[in-house]
Amino acid sequence: MKKVRKNGISWFLDDHDGLEAMVEGIVEDEETRRSYAIRDCGARKVFVKFFLEQGASGCIRNRLMPRGKKEYALGKRILSACVATPLPMGYGIGRAGSFVIQEMIEGETFKAAFDGTLPQEPLVDALVLFLKQLAACGIRHNDLHLDNILVRAKTLYLIDLHKARVKGSGLDLKDETANLTQALTMIYNEMTEDLRRRFFEGYGRSDLRQTVEAHLRAQWKKWIESKKKRAFSDTSKLAAKGRRVYVRGRESGACGRFEELIKKDRKVRVERWSDHIRKVYTGRRRLMRAWETWAALEYVTLDIAPRPFFVEMPPLLGGGYVAMEDLGARGEELDRFLDRHYDAMDLDRRRAFIDGLSRFLGGLLKMGVVQKDMKGCNVFVLDDGFRLLDVEDIAFFAPNEEDLTRMLVQLNNSVPARIAAADRIRFFLKLAHALPFDRKRLFRAVAEGCAGGEIVYEGASGLKRESWEGRQPGSHGPFCRRTR
Repeated sequence: MKKVRKNGISWFLDDHDGLEAMVEGIVEDEETRRSYAIRDCGARKVFVKFFLEQGASGCIRNRLMPRGKKEYALGKRILSACVATPLPMGYGIGRAGSFVIQEMIEGETFKAAFDGTLPQEPLVDALVLFLKQLAACGIRHNDLHLDNILVRAKTLYLIDLHKARVKGSGLDLKDETANLTQALTMIYNEMTEDLRRRFFEGYGRSDLRQTVEAHLRAQWKKWIESKKKRAFSDTSKLAAKGRRVYVRGRESGACGRFEELIKKDRKVRVERWSDHIRKVYTGRRRLMRAWETWAALEYVTLDIAPRPFFVEMPPLLGGGYVAMEDLGARGEELDRFLDRHYDAMDLDRRRAFIDGLSRFLGGLLKMGVVQKDMKGCNVFVLDDGFRLLDVEDIAFFAPNEEDLTRMLVQLNNSVPARIAAADRIRFFLKLAHALPFDRKRLFRAVAEGCAGGEIVYEGASGLKRESWEGRQPGSHGPFCRRTR
């Protein structure tokens, strides 16, 4: 290993062609918590990561065990155990933080591969073998989400090692549960029951399933709360600049001109600009809650709401706002969509639509994502799926039977009364099938909750008010068939 000093940084470099010349132009970034660069090094590309240290504890860590050095050392040790990870090539220690230099892996994250077009069964099998290999080698990663596993060809690579531990005595039950829980957090709710069974049987520990599922619920809540706390900070996903916080990669978006006012009430003002929608909040707390939710969704890569560009916090007087993508040209709200298209749908199209909507909402509920204001106007219908609107009313918790009853009453009372009872029942059964509730009791509770309630929704031609009594004389609920 060769030691050189460049730009105030002490570099410790392995013997690789072009490495010393490559570090010539590297300087410390004292504004960003993590920064990354891909650089040419001889005939190959390398990945350079910088860890900014802050505060007294960060200063001490940078002197005693810099994170760049730790990741370099762990990479060497993990490679020696025959676990695939990018080849460590050197590290650097500066005044404000440390660097690690690694081989560049041209691949995609496991999460991206799982969400892509590849068959999921072989990917799950590969993940099982990879996790078994980590257990056999005594490796507890401590941040094993699926963006920290890269896929290239048929090989999985472990990355972001600075929190990892290699335990010579092997992993105990707590360590194994931690690895499994972290690895499954981002995909478990998207996995079918067959895939879940395949995973645990392939891992050889079906007895761990209940324990892991309990940890997944707790991990999800803890993870979401931690990401919310970083919603206004400079992170790998977000860039804080003055009163704005941008989603990284979208800094150049949302800079068009004002076109029209869409909506205004005492809580929000919604404006259409030429290249985005701007939602202005009169209350600072509501704005912060909305952006914290958007940030959490970005971290967990859940594409269930309009994608945000940035938030601008309010000055002393005035409203702050979120700039988000404009979905208007690609679809419309559920209540308007049904009012406009329902009567022209044939049986097959109705069933396909109901099944798609129930899968979307059911998947979110199983994941612990709840729209607390589940009106038809807060579900957006696209050609290729659905999105939730009013992000400030999205919450992360496992709903109970009372929560689900309230949501279904709201939804039934905010779409056109003429939606057939058979279609409402089909939606209810599809949605409730995968949820751990008594369906008969839930069905009765929803019917009773709707009875006597007014139906209010935005139709294709404006606000409409209807009643269950008007739908069928003597009927007071959504699940009774209309009189012919």
